[in-house]
Amino acid sequence: MAGYLRPLLAVLMLFCASPGITAEAQKDPLDSFMWERYRERFLGDTPVRFDQRVRVQAPAFAEDSGQVPIDVDASAFNGRFQRMLLWVELNPIPLVFDYRPLSDGLANLSINVRLEQSSAVRVAVLSDGVWHVGGTRIEGEGGGCTTPGIAKTEDNWSRDFGKIMARRFDHEPGSRVRVKLSHPMDSGLIPSTRPFYVEQVAFIRDGEPAATMAWQASVSENPELALTLKGDSDASYRFQARDNNGNEFDHAIP
Repeated sequence: MAGYLRPLLAVLMLFCASPGITAEAQKDPLDSFMWERYRERFLGDTPVRFDQRVRVQAPAFAEDSGQVPIDVDASAFNGRFQRMLLWVELNPIPLVFDYRPLSDGLANLSINVRLEQSSAVRVAVLSDGVWHVGGTRIEGEGGGCTTPGIAKTEDNWSRDFGKIMARRFDHEPGSRVRVKLSHPMDSGLIPSTRPFYVEQVAFIRDGEPAATMAWQASVSENPELALTLKGDSDASYRFQARDNNGNEFDHAIP
């Protein structure tokens, strides 16, 4: 009988020793009481692995809670990931974006977000049927989601509305595009305001979407996005966006 059990025991020992599926590996490194809630809400029943290859950088303390820069580097998954999600756990609108890389998108990006209060920030990358999760914690005085921004307080906000500034730079293994769009990105959480925000973003190559994002109102006003794409300096990209009021924006990236 012992001879029959020996191979089974060996398999069980290998399984238990495998990184990413031990109890210790699955313990939330940020020890957040909201983790299980949002794991279920955003990631569902798909297997999850906390993974140091999903690197999330942000200031330890947010001086301006309405404009908090988040930098994501998950380049280990370039060419083999299908989705990327970013959320701020204690924001009233936690999800920031749902990114689909399609043909050209890579797993390196930067974006400015709102921070309502000190919170864990998560990035989840879906690769071959597993969500790989990284994150960080940001402290701050907060109010970034419920304090009026400056966009509509300036006299020229309507004149600049929809203005796009875009540049592209050489960046291995392709190019880095930087885009800034003048838009108030109203969440609707401030009294007497309605939701008014960009909800769809796309980078277009040869007339077809090469990478897309669905945004939520947790993206900062006058949003700034930097994204690495596969295309080199010879590739021709356009930035296109649409807000929840049906306004459309289109700009060639030089």
